[in-house]
Amino acid sequence: MNGFYKIGYDRAFSCPTARSNVGLQAAFDLLLRSDQPLVELDDLVWQSLRAGANSSDHPWNLGAFSTIDSAHPQFPRPDCRTVVLRHADQQRRTIDFYTDVRSDKIRQLNSGHSPALACWMFYEASTKIQLRLDGTAEVIDGVQADQAWEQTPLVSRSAYLSLRRPGDRFDGPQPPDTGDRTVSQAESERGRANFRIVRTTVRQADWLYLRRQGHVRATIGYGIDGKSDVSWVVP
Repeated sequence: MNGFYKIGYDRAFSCPTARSNVGLQAAFDLLLRSDQPLVELDDLVWQSLRAGANSSDHPWNLGAFSTIDSAHPQFPRPDCRTVVLRHADQQRRTIDFYTDVRSDKIRQLNSGHSPALACWMFYEASTKIQLRLDGTAEVIDGVQADQAWEQTPLVSRSAYLSLRRPGDRFDGPQPPDTGDRTVSQAESERGRANFRIVRTTVRQADWLYLRRQGHVRATIGYGIDGKSDVSWVVP
């Protein structure tokens, strides 16, 4: 990345506005004023994803994750939900979120196409910047999940303690009582059995910026050698 523009990107993500849509928009506006925006786009996309994983205030902290539900093989259907981006690794081209092993998304990932096909979408409405990521997803347990669980705060761990599986029907006039979400460290450990990482290896990215002065779109393809192929496409 050009040194002058890298300084600009770093400033955009280190200042207070980095936690808002302003920082995201400023970084991509700066990119488009550079001499070689295509060369630098891939780095900025991953820098933005890392910022999203590290800050709950970042526009890309939440993303839509889509899978294929093949519970009825003759009538497969897409299934989409919002998840929290937890980790982004540019070198490996992977992004992670955490989930309950009893959820439908796990069943869909384990029972359909192998490796499982998945798609992410991040969108910030006020700046009209969108990122779509296509790839393959895997469910991770073991040591890596142990390490992620150790870093998960108690308030988040409590979500994995329910005796009911996510999506179970509950008959009653009021929502089911989830009880006191404040649990002790020892009590929270019961939730580890339900905790998993879902990791997507990105094969292609599609970036779209609906600017007032003209829409801009580019695609980034990732080869098995790790190299990226970036090109402009018609919005």
